[in-house]
Amino acid sequence: MEMQLKKEPLSYLEPVVCSGRELEQTQQIRLPEGMPDIGKVLGVWGQSVLRSKEWRADGVSISGGVLVWVLYAPEDGSQPRALDGWIGFQGKWDLPEGSPDGTVLVQPIVRTLDARSVSPRKLLVRAGLGISCMALCRREAEYSVAGELPEDVLLRREQRPLRLYAEAGEKGFVLEDNLPLSGEESGKIVSCTAQCLLTDRKVVGDKLAFRGSTEVHGLFMTEEGMPVSRHFTLPFSQLIQLEKAYGSDGEADISFCITNLETENDAEGQTRLKLGITAQYAISDVTNLELLTDAYSPHREVKLSWDTVDVCAILDRRWETVSADTALPEDADNALDLFGMWEEPVWDRTEEGIRLEASGSAQLLYRQGESLNAALLRWQGTCALPAWEDGRLAVTAFQGTQPQLNPAAGQLTGGCAFCLTVLGGKGIHQVSAIELGELQPKQTDSPSLILCRAGVQDLWTLAKTHGSTVEAILEANQLEGEPEKGKMILIPVG
Repeated sequence: MEMQLKKEPLSYLEPVVCSGRELEQTQQIRLPEGMPDIGKVLGVWGQSVLRSKEWRADGVSISGGVLVWVLYAPEDGSQPRALDGWIGFQGKWDLPEGSPDGTVLVQPIVRTLDARSVSPRKLLVRAGLGISCMALCRREAEYSVAGELPEDVLLRREQRPLRLYAEAGEKGFVLEDNLPLSGEESGKIVSCTAQCLLTDRKVVGDKLAFRGSTEVHGLFMTEEGMPVSRHFTLPFSQLIQLEKAYGSDGEADISFCITNLETENDAEGQTRLKLGITAQYAISDVTNLELLTDAYSPHREVKLSWDTVDVCAILDRRWETVSADTALPEDADNALDLFGMWEEPVWDRTEEGIRLEASGSAQLLYRQGESLNAALLRWQGTCALPAWEDGRLAVTAFQGTQPQLNPAAGQLTGGCAFCLTVLGGKGIHQVSAIELGELQPKQTDSPSLILCRAGVQDLWTLAKTHGSTVEAILEANQLEGEPEKGKMILIPVG
């Protein structure tokens, strides 16, 4: 008699894409009429801007661009000039065949910037980007639940807690404010970049609350023709309505994209900044599955059929910070501006575990006598992590930290923080069907007690092997749990 077990549904979000990609784009920028010819490029700044995301049948695609600003010294020796441009980019990731519609979370960061003159009136600007992408779509799995069975059939159940993505989405908001500049600092804005930093997040019932700040880096040109660097902090706090309520195990991954950046000078010389920001989130929660992992009967033959519950779970998650120092140029005492760029972390397996490497660069604008100079400084740091036998490692959130100068030590410190998530694992084995034979009469010539040494097999395996039960062994030996290894125990039979 074969008994099919009841199937319970399990719905979750599966990361069908979770990877990073590097892009490199170039764009020519021609000087407007009235601006002097290019003599020397002093520096280039950039801000990634996400314009659109699209989920198609064969893949997910994104588009956007990099706002770039170039500062150059004219050939005629006059004051430095600034001009801006736009470098568009597009990215696409293939989806597994048959993937339903879902949600895509992306985070583009500027990795490298370079500008050079190709003629007295034309610049070639190159921007390198690192784009992390996680595409989540709804999946349905099933696990087996035992119904009514004869009393002599004993079942072994195993509690398996799984952290799974449950929902994902995004919320856009706008930050708008005047940048507080004094009279001597006010003037033409050369560049303006922004970076969102998350300081707190919490899932409370059916709400996601988070707060942080947008760190704005601005470079201004005074009337005397000298660049001035200023840093501004714009705090934010947001509340998102979720699809359902979560308990204490609910957690959120949050990443940010700048979707719009506008600056303008009013009649009083103040600079007005308007920032469009999209907060992308993925909520995970713990689901406790009670899986049927074995069954037997002391009085009849029991045959089992098996299958697997294939789910993509979060096996581990942690934030890591990597930083490193690099030497400053000997003549870089009078720093005017420092602009940081970061690359996505990379890793490889070693005998000890996983070696993770993070790197970035910082553009230093400094004054040497009466002239302006620029230097590109690179830093590289590493950290060691334990190895994971199963699953794949992915960066699910990234936060660069502004590089810091230490002129006294002649060093620059760069760093970044990122969320590392281990996804996947092997399918979970479970009993899918039970075939029961006929009840057999008790054999009168078989022993009623067996003496054996504990430790090689657990009580369930001993009971199954000898036709007993775990409860009978515990009672016969006055035990409350698994016995000490090497202890002699009695096994009641029949």
